[in-house]
Amino acid sequence: MIQQKSSIFPHGLRQIGGTVVLAIAYYGMAEISRHLASTPENVTPVWPPDGIATGAVLLFGNWIGYGVFLGSFLANFWAFRDPTSFLSLVISTLPVLGIAIGTTLGTLLGAFLLRKTTNLRYPLERVTNVFKFLILTGMVGPIINATVGVACLALSGKVPWTAYGTVWLTWWISNVSGIFIVTPILLSWGQLIQKKRHLIWQWLSLNLTSEDSEHFFHLRHSIANSRSLRFWLIVVEPVILMGLVILIAKVVFGQGYHLEYMFIPILIWSAFRLGQPGATLLTFIVAAIAVIATVNGKGGFVAADLNESLMQLQSFIGVITLTILVLTATIAERTQAETKLRLAFAELARTNETLEVRVQQRTEELNQKNTTLKQALQTLKRTQLQMIQSEKMSALGQMVAGVAHEINNPINFIHGNLNYVSEYIQSLLRALQAYQQHYPNPPLALHAELDKFELDFLQEDVTKILQSMKIGTERISTIVLSLRNFSRLDEEGLKAVDIHQGIDSTLVILQHRLQATADRPQIQLIKEYGELPLIECDAGSLNQVFMNLLSNALDALEESNQGRLFQDISANPNAIWIQTRQIDPNQMMIMISDNGIGVSKEIRSKLFDPFFTTKPVGKGTGLGLFMSYQIVTEKHGGNLWCDSTVGQGTKFVIEIPLKAQRIA
Repeated sequence: MIQQKSSIFPHGLRQIGGTVVLAIAYYGMAEISRHLASTPENVTPVWPPDGIATGAVLLFGNWIGYGVFLGSFLANFWAFRDPTSFLSLVISTLPVLGIAIGTTLGTLLGAFLLRKTTNLRYPLERVTNVFKFLILTGMVGPIINATVGVACLALSGKVPWTAYGTVWLTWWISNVSGIFIVTPILLSWGQLIQKKRHLIWQWLSLNLTSEDSEHFFHLRHSIANSRSLRFWLIVVEPVILMGLVILIAKVVFGQGYHLEYMFIPILIWSAFRLGQPGATLLTFIVAAIAVIATVNGKGGFVAADLNESLMQLQSFIGVITLTILVLTATIAERTQAETKLRLAFAELARTNETLEVRVQQRTEELNQKNTTLKQALQTLKRTQLQMIQSEKMSALGQMVAGVAHEINNPINFIHGNLNYVSEYIQSLLRALQAYQQHYPNPPLALHAELDKFELDFLQEDVTKILQSMKIGTERISTIVLSLRNFSRLDEEGLKAVDIHQGIDSTLVILQHRLQATADRPQIQLIKEYGELPLIECDAGSLNQVFMNLLSNALDALEESNQGRLFQDISANPNAIWIQTRQIDPNQMMIMISDNGIGVSKEIRSKLFDPFFTTKPVGKGTGLGLFMSYQIVTEKHGGNLWCDSTVGQGTKFVIEIPLKAQRIA
């Protein structure tokens, strides 16, 4: 237990005073016990000084163990001294010192074990802690006292070794009984004073201050008037209980009736009505009456054998002590639970009073958090889609650039050597013609072999083949250049570029879709390029936008051709218009339109939403227009919008500044 530090006396002086007071109390209680509760054989069945020592150590701390040592030394010195001579007096002092040391160690051990197992809590307000107190402090600690004390007496010759076990058991039981009935009084009253100290100090301050005497008189008068009934109950009820105890004691120990169990209802009554302090005090009184009556040969515990009498007496003391301590601890636990329950109900009532307001506030908070969460989720989805599309286009661009690079080297090699091959073949042909002029009549076998080669046709056709190969390599070189321009891996970030070059590179890649097929004629491509300066932009991402818009236009044209004949399509051919112009000094426009089936108003409002597509499963992801819109608006600070008429066609317009302004 933790004590309040007093500011009136210094700490050292307070410890010295406490040590002296405890020593005097120990010695005084020992003398009283010997005179009032000793058998004719000088056996004390209950040793209250040990209860005082244990209670003091638990209340004030280990430092007061000096008082335990001093009190035990004084109490046993007067009992075992040998004043025959100075030497005998000194020798008789040695076992007394051993007994004092054993008493101190046993008391400190019991207190240490109790503090360790209860985490410095008050040990009598929980049933489990009560049993820890009774076993560890009340039974384990006295083992040291009895063992050291009896050993010192045996070594000094005051007790024969043959009686060691009997004396040890008597010593131990007397110490246990003293702790059982005295220590709970000190602990419970100390706890009560600790809880009520503020009221006590207030009462004392009002009582001792002269200038507040009138206020104190009125306060005392008002308290007396408002609590008079409770005051009389507090005073009268203990008096009634005490009277009943005296009456039962007179019947039991005076008349010799075996009605000791009649004390138990009285003690239970005190436990419920007076609390732990009153119940432990009344238990001490009952135990004291039983001990004094028994050692004087009265009551039902008296027997022919001394040990039997002591065993019955100490069993009675143990039973009533255990019953009252467990009952008061149970009551304390229930009181604490009821207090917590009342506080919980009060808190619940206060909560219910403001529940509607709190629910409304909470609802508003949840709505705000929900809105924030939705916005964060949308942002996360957009970011995720951008990352997916960026990775996809990055991988595609790397693949395109890699293919273009791998094709470019061998094509350049072939294209560069075609001129030499043409010259070599022409030289060979001229050499052959010269040979024919100088040897017009070759042998018949050679002449037959030359006729098989058809030299005239070979000379004419090889020239055409070389010309076709040259045109093919030039075409492949153009495609490779377009692929490299489309990917633009070497131009990361914002660079000033020719926007028409990016459009043309995209058209080269899509050239196979513009060409005529068995079902339709060639799609007409109408380019109306205006004069534009170099545009500062991310060319690679803008090329993706051109690819998405042109691919969608081609898809729309193919869809419009379904169910139409070749002649109908030829009469009204498919066409794609690409227009560019500068609309003001700081902005330009790119318009891509087609004469396909068009888009309804309902669909136009969703065109730039992620994952929205009108294409069949497997042909579109719904991310093309969404990513295109993000690239134009956020990456370049421009605008992308759509205008369409169902059955006439669709127009996409890109407006971007000449110098890109990133929004995100």
